[in-house]
Amino acid sequence: MVDHRDADESNDSPENLRWLCKSCNTQLGLAAAQAGQGRRTSQYNPGAATLAQYTQAALQHTRGQHDAGGEIIHETAKEKRREFAAEIWRRRRARGTDRRH
Repeated sequence: MVDHRDADESNDSPENLRWLCKSCNTQLGLAAAQAGQGRRTSQYNPGAATLAQYTQAALQHTRGQHDAGGEIIHETAKEKRREFAAEIWRRRRARGTDRRH
């Protein structure tokens, strides 16, 4: 894995980078975090941007499986998932399909 010598993931200068095995990289990262050193970069996982994308992911996903639909669902921010769920139930109530069979 690529390691950042100064534990600052935004510092990609060549002299700050080195190769480490996953175990060593993890150990050094934990030690730096415990010492209050370094800086992690923000991860950007957009998930579904629209209700249509979210619905398509839900239709493709099989519960308990690690598939593309599940990945999109889990990458979608929790607040956005709540918003989509509320909209889905609002539409189901409007159509009279909000009861379990």
